[in-house]
Amino acid sequence: MLLKAVLLLVGWTCMVSPFPYMLDDAASDDSWPDLEESSPKYKAQTPVNPTLHTPCPPLKLPQFQQIRSSDVHKLIFKPARNLRPVPALMKSILLPSPTPATAAPLPSKPRRIELLCHIDRIYVRVRKSLFTNPDAGKYLKVGTCTVNTDTAEYYYFLYPINSCNVQRHENENHVLYSNVLSYEPLTDEPVIRELPFSVPLECRYNKHFRSYNVGYHPQVEAGTIFLNLQGGVSLTPVDENWKRLASWQTYMIGQPMYFEAITPHGHAGMRLYLSKCYITASQNPDTTPKYTVMDNYGCMVDGKNTPQSKFYPSEDKATLRFSVGALMFKDMVSDPTEKKEMFIHCEMFLGPELPTSGTKSCSYMADAQGWSELYGNDLVCACCDTSCPAPDPSVTLKIISSGAWGVKGDQPMQSREEVLNYPELELFWDEADETRA
Repeated sequence: MLLKAVLLLVGWTCMVSPFPYMLDDAASDDSWPDLEESSPKYKAQTPVNPTLHTPCPPLKLPQFQQIRSSDVHKLIFKPARNLRPVPALMKSILLPSPTPATAAPLPSKPRRIELLCHIDRIYVRVRKSLFTNPDAGKYLKVGTCTVNTDTAEYYYFLYPINSCNVQRHENENHVLYSNVLSYEPLTDEPVIRELPFSVPLECRYNKHFRSYNVGYHPQVEAGTIFLNLQGGVSLTPVDENWKRLASWQTYMIGQPMYFEAITPHGHAGMRLYLSKCYITASQNPDTTPKYTVMDNYGCMVDGKNTPQSKFYPSEDKATLRFSVGALMFKDMVSDPTEKKEMFIHCEMFLGPELPTSGTKSCSYMADAQGWSELYGNDLVCACCDTSCPAPDPSVTLKIISSGAWGVKGDQPMQSREEVLNYPELELFWDEADETRA
């Protein structure tokens, strides 16, 4: 009986011990491999076939790659019949090798002239320590453009990439914009203390890219967004009730001419702006003579000549209403009672609802001897008497032309008797009275 009890105790001890020996406080890292070998092994079950719920591992692809024109291979992506193996060249394009990491450049000595090329503008800055003349900024230019601003250390230029008399060139790999930073000091002294100089500037933009961000959804950063005008934009002559002018109706000299600019709906939070408007006697906006009624990025400059030229509010800010004092060109006054066809042409764009000095609609108020913005702060109109800044370079100005409208003189150059006997004038007023009735 005692022997059976001893054997039972030994058997029970072996059943509860999964390891060949017990751990103690003296165990070290050296024993860890042995413990791993002796521990139970569990094998995960691998699905036989991938399913829709089995995501593929993400590919580590670059956002884009700049390439040369010789690396553009369009033909290998041309659709073809039937199945075919994926060419090795296509594989190398679709699954590019990782770009080797480059070491960070060593800090260099501060440059005296620096150029930054952006997608639509250039920045140039020049250290003031380069000059001994405290007024050197007056004689610095990038092409035809002068210094925008300066600080204690630098003179700055900031201009759209296609301005300042820039020269644009292309080759098979790049689009190049070149210009010259020049310094030509003037002095009346018999000696000079600084020499003129010129430094070539060049911005290079790669023409060919491979993009790998398929399905990429960019998040728009906060800021001003400008929209290009789409089809359906109109500029229409109207009457004082903002109704389309009938074909028989005519504006009269001495009275206001009314116009309405409309862009299609669907641009919540946006507002229609007119940058510049001018009148011609031809439907061609490039013809001469032309008379400018609005300029300086939204200033109704003709309002200084007549109080009839001004903006009017409307319920929808995608609609812009304004009037202009009726006028004729000098070569039209030989017979002022004859109907003269004229056209108005305006540069339009959609911008933020809140006006700025570059996006505004300002009327001149003669009684206050100042400018007033149609919906916003009048301070944005303060530049109308000088020079207003241009809108954001991303803004695309679209020229819209009106249909033809007629102008007649209400003070013909004939005597009173001749006017009373002029049948066309009487017919005009008869038709107008019948329509109003």
